[in-house]
Amino acid sequence: MQNLRNTTKKLLIFTLAVLMMSSCGIIEMREATFEYPETNNTAAGLLTPAARAAEDGEERITEFVYTDEPAEEGPLPVTFTLAGDILVDTFIISDGARRAGEGQSYSFVRMLSGIYRDLSAADITAGFDTTAARPKNDNDLSHKIPEEMVAVLAEAGYDVLDTLAWDDPNGMLAHYGITSLSTSAEGDAGILLVEEKGLVCAFCAAGGEAFPIGDDATLANIAKAAEASELVIVLADWDEGMTHDEQCAAAYYMAEAGADVIVGTGDTVGPVDRLATLRGTSCLVAYSLGNILATGKNWEGLLGGIFTFTATPGENGYTVGDPILTPTVVHFSAAKQDYQIFPLSGYNDDLAALHGVSGFTAEGLKAYVRTVVPAEYLPKEYRG
Repeated sequence: MQNLRNTTKKLLIFTLAVLMMSSCGIIEMREATFEYPETNNTAAGLLTPAARAAEDGEERITEFVYTDEPAEEGPLPVTFTLAGDILVDTFIISDGARRAGEGQSYSFVRMLSGIYRDLSAADITAGFDTTAARPKNDNDLSHKIPEEMVAVLAEAGYDVLDTLAWDDPNGMLAHYGITSLSTSAEGDAGILLVEEKGLVCAFCAAGGEAFPIGDDATLANIAKAAEASELVIVLADWDEGMTHDEQCAAAYYMAEAGADVIVGTGDTVGPVDRLATLRGTSCLVAYSLGNILATGKNWEGLLGGIFTFTATPGENGYTVGDPILTPTVVHFSAAKQDYQIFPLSGYNDDLAALHGVSGFTAEGLKAYVRTVVPAEYLPKEYRG
């Protein structure tokens, strides 16, 4: 799939890819002949081998020839990064305009610069964005974020964005190599197939009017995705007001339907867990990755998460391992300026004191994360 990164990503929609064996050059040695031309202009010391060859008229030498032969190479591990919600509002847009340089209308690069490496390191990067598109039949340009923000998301490595109930009528995301998974359309529009390193992965939408959480049709859609792929990742937009227990119950039914990984969106960072199914499988669940970029009204709304894991091939298919949730915090001033996303581990109390939202400390945010997310799913610096 064409993207602005240097990594190669191949994207298919609704079509399974056949893994084509790559070929490499194999060095083959063979005998060949070479006739040396006569020359009187070469230094004597360099002429010695040629002179001997000239006496015989020809010399047998070794020639290297590359031939195309298929390489025996099986599936490789595939790395994934999933990020929390992006909620671009008028404050963030205004700050982007304020930071624009000469010849620019907006500049959003610095806002995401603190997490570029985390986002771009994976083979496949996905996330939630309820503002990169707009509702169907909505022609109000104020409801659409600047194109420069989409370009920055592409540069940061995004391949897939769940735009929830929003649509992308003008194809702005596709123009920058990002594919939209939307709950605004019915049927196969809720399934996106992605092929990478021989793995066929299905992203499934859950939530909204088209794919209600817990609905039989939604579960059937997940089962359909499981039949068409080797790994199913469900992006869940939980119903407003759902308790954690209700989310757990819904996640269990999705796991039984065929989900291997479930990642949710919510107001703040939530727990991570593994669910065992009656099918004898397990499902990795990150209940909420919070907000990566938003103008939070309280300290909970400032927290987001970047969730990484690896799908490793084996005799019985792919296994999901190495799950880590890296907490993030979005900083902005009281004037709703200087927006920037920080890894929470790099945020300190001096910055917290300058934040537009008062009443919290960096250490307090870290303590909260430790109470919500089990230590085994957090980076080493958060463990005791």
